[in-house]
Amino acid sequence: MQTYNPIQASIAQAHFCVSRGYPNFTPPGGSCPCGVNIYQEHRWPDGHITGISVERAGKGLITACPHCHRTFCD
Repeated sequence: MQTYNPIQASIAQAHFCVSRGYPNFTPPGGSCPCGVNIYQEHRWPDGHITGISVERAGKGLITACPHCHRTFCD
């Protein structure tokens, strides 16, 4: 089960980056220009789900929006 919580996920990503010496590419507050928070669960009409869970945010470097795929590294 995945936990979607923008505040906790943002903290998990910040901790992941600091602990490994990586830059944090995520936008402030998790707000992507597409209008959807990267850390919020979004259910699409075809049934698939996008979003970055707390668990995923704590395990890997986030470089793009899971909803629109816009990169944060450019």
